[in-house]
Amino acid sequence: MIVNNDKITFTSNIKLITPSKFKQLTSKLSKKKHEVGYPWTPETLKTGKKIYTTSIMDCIAGVIINGRKSKMFHLCTRNQADAKRTRQKGFNIKDAEHRLLQNINLKKEKIHAFILGGFQFKENSKYNVNKLNKIIKIFKKNNIPYTVIGARKDVHFFGKYSLYYEAKNDTIYITNNLIHSKGLDGRSIEVEIKENNKIAYNIYSKNESQAGPMYITQRKETNLEDYFKSQFRKVQVSKFDNFA
Repeated sequence: MIVNNDKITFTSNIKLITPSKFKQLTSKLSKKKHEVGYPWTPETLKTGKKIYTTSIMDCIAGVIINGRKSKMFHLCTRNQADAKRTRQKGFNIKDAEHRLLQNINLKKEKIHAFILGGFQFKENSKYNVNKLNKIIKIFKKNNIPYTVIGARKDVHFFGKYSLYYEAKNDTIYITNNLIHSKGLDGRSIEVEIKENNKIAYNIYSKNESQAGPMYITQRKETNLEDYFKSQFRKVQVSKFDNFA
């Protein structure tokens, strides 16, 4: 059974905000009720009108939205051997699929999805991009429209992402702890949200001459979609989402 996405009439906003704004939006929410927390397995996903998760590095997170509330997931991609050593559960795509689609009527519900995360440093590297692709496949085969911002590039200076979804204004808020923080060069701001909705950020290239700093810093200013394309290899926006 697959979703009839012709019935979807709502559009979700995707908005990048500062860590301080994210804290302002989520600080009064109950962690037990609203936070998708550690150890970030399929069992920790939550459903609600206000839901959030933090510390997304090489994990894969996202939300399934029906216009009234969301189901948020945050999946750690550790392999079975690593998980066994820490007495936790490893990545299991069948378990993830079951939990993600549980209690969703694919025939009747109007839903779409948003996915963020995963690493693919180089074009031909694997890392955990295969696990990202398995998650994407869940939505593809069920005809669930999705936006993906995934497979992080090697940009020399990583930060942790956080997500917050609020049903009242149907907005996915994204932040990164590098936003409005000091850059790798010690002078500039690493990522800056400008008043004109542009994103200013640093690009680093290795200094091959070995004279001076290890990396050469270049400053760029783009819109939000192009910023994400500079950071991730897979950026695809569905017609049911837009960058705010």
